[in-house]
Amino acid sequence: MPTATPTPPPPSPTPESPPPPPPDMVMIPAGTFLMGSSTGAPDEQPEHEVTLDAFLLDRFEVSNADYRRCVAEGGCTQTGFADGFTRPGYRDDPAFNNFPVVGATWEQAAAYCRWAGKRLPTEAEWEYAASGPENRIWPWGNTFNPALTAASAPDTQPVDSHPDGVSPFGIFNMAGNVNEWVQDVYDETFYSRSPARNPVNLEGGDRRVFRGGSFANPDGSFYTTSRRYHQAFSFADVDIGFRCAANP
Repeated sequence: MPTATPTPPPPSPTPESPPPPPPDMVMIPAGTFLMGSSTGAPDEQPEHEVTLDAFLLDRFEVSNADYRRCVAEGGCTQTGFADGFTRPGYRDDPAFNNFPVVGATWEQAAAYCRWAGKRLPTEAEWEYAASGPENRIWPWGNTFNPALTAASAPDTQPVDSHPDGVSPFGIFNMAGNVNEWVQDVYDETFYSRSPARNPVNLEGGDRRVFRGGSFANPDGSFYTTSRRYHQAFSFADVDIGFRCAANP
C-alpha cells in the first residue's frame, strides 16, 4: 500500500525589519544606564539605575528654519528675542536658518513637537541619549575638550556643528550651544523615588527642567548628569532651545 508523503510545514515568516527612523532622527535602543550622580549637586543624587524603552530623538536641535515653518502653518506662536543674544535679525534672517531657535518657552517647545508629530523627551531619555550605556561624563567621552562644544562662546553655533563631539548615539550638541527643554516638572528629590523604568515627573509644580548647558556656560561645567536647570513653563531666554523625541 503506498505511503503518503508528509506535507512539509510552511516556511517560517521572515521577520520584518523595523522601519528606518524619520530623516534627522536617531533610534535610541532600549537600554539600562545609571542616571544621576553620587557626588554631584543634591538634585543630581542619588545615582540610580534606569531602564528605558526604545525611542527616537532628533539628531539636531530645532533650528530657526524649522520653527518658522511651524509658525507659518499656524502650529506655533512666534518666539521672543528676535535678535538672539548678539545678532540682529537672528530669528528671521535666512543667514541663521541652521542655528538653534532660542527664546521658546516650554509651552512653545511642546507645541512645536506636537505639530511635528513628536513630543519633548523625558529627562531620563535626554540623559541616556547624551551619556549612553557607558555613562560618559561628556557626550564625546570622559575628557573635556573645548573644541568639541559651544561653551564660553559669544553666541550659538549651527545645529550641525561639532560633529566630533556627538553622543554615543550620534546626537549633536548635547553639551553646550543651547540648553534644551525636557518634559519633566522639576523636583529636587525626584531621583530618590523615581520609577526604575521609563521615569518621568509630571507633578509638583510649574517649573520645567532644561538640560545640557549652553554657549554661555563655562567650559566643562555641563557634564551629562548635571545642569538640571529649571524655570516656569512660561519662561524664555536667549540660550534655551529644544529638540523633540517620538515613540518608534
